[in-house]
Amino acid sequence: MKLTPHEEKILNIINENPKIIDNPSERTKIASKYGLTEKTLRNRIAELKKRDLIQLEHLKGKKNHLQLINENDEINVEAIFKIISNKKTFILKFGIFFTLIGLVYSLLATIYFESKISLYPAGEQNNSGGMLGDFQGLAKSFGIGGLTSTTTYNIPDIIKSRRLKKDIVLKQWESKLYPNGSNLIKYWELDKPPLFSPIKLIKKILPTGGFSSNKIDKQTYEAILQLDELISVKEEISGLITVKVLTEDPKLSSDIANYIAEYVKNFISIEQKREASRNRVFIENQMEDAKSQTEYSEDILTDFRKSHPLRLDTPSIEMTRERLESAVEENRAVDITLRQQFEIAKIDEAKERLLISILDTAEPAVKKAKPKRTLIVILSLFLGIILAIPFAIYIDRQEN
Repeated sequence: MKLTPHEEKILNIINENPKIIDNPSERTKIASKYGLTEKTLRNRIAELKKRDLIQLEHLKGKKNHLQLINENDEINVEAIFKIISNKKTFILKFGIFFTLIGLVYSLLATIYFESKISLYPAGEQNNSGGMLGDFQGLAKSFGIGGLTSTTTYNIPDIIKSRRLKKDIVLKQWESKLYPNGSNLIKYWELDKPPLFSPIKLIKKILPTGGFSSNKIDKQTYEAILQLDELISVKEEISGLITVKVLTEDPKLSSDIANYIAEYVKNFISIEQKREASRNRVFIENQMEDAKSQTEYSEDILTDFRKSHPLRLDTPSIEMTRERLESAVEENRAVDITLRQQFEIAKIDEAKERLLISILDTAEPAVKKAKPKRTLIVILSLFLGIILAIPFAIYIDRQEN
């Protein structure tokens, strides 16, 4: 049916403002906006109704359609829930799609097995108190250094060190894939060139500046980076340290974890023995020097006594004699202290220290640690639903 321009204008006004059909105040407001009278607009609406040009159900739908932002510029929660209810099929399909993606990923992802060890710093069997502390205080009073307390070590820093990781990467490990042993570079196939590498292609095009790294060093570096992501260290407030290792082979995980425990234990033990040896050598050198000083002061006192008998002492000679005797006594006291300290240092160098206690050794895992398929599927479903809601709102806005 052909409409006049005026009738099309009225119909557009009704479509944009469905409330004017049965709301006189709203009709008056809209009529004034478009330069019409309320009576004229009411009559035109009645004419269009008679000709069945106004679809009341459609207009009621528009009338009842809720806005996302209300008059107070706030989000209309009721409208959002209504859209979710109307688009629940779309949202469910979207969530199932993401769930399938998560399921496929969890089935294709590399399986990792976890092994862990527990370490506890045991500390020194012999602290700096007692007789050793007394000798140290006496030695310091004579200006003798080098008798400080034992150096402490931060175990997590040792585990995170590149030195340890390089040893792990280059060590030969037995696994299901390589029963006779292989290093981690070979195990992870880092020594095999990839079929297609965009980065390598770009590097060939771009100038290198004349620098080229050693192939073995580069492979070792890449293996260390990969290993770094598979080793985690956690230190509790109580001092307990837990180390977790993830690899594709349960035996390999346990072997690496136990190797870390032994490495830390041996590293600290060797460093402590080296420190004890350094202290012994220092004390021995100080002792030789003190012995020479004592003999020199004794010789000076002996010569003085020969040339100045006691019966001929004057006050100035007597004062000089006392000073020389005092110097000899001080040198002898230092010599005695250092000799005692030297014997303690030798004992300290020879003794075994219990600095690290291995509470739990690693054992091959009996079940996989990653991927957690159930968790991945559930999270994928929730992610799909969350992402589907904005799309559902957008589609609803477009439809209305």
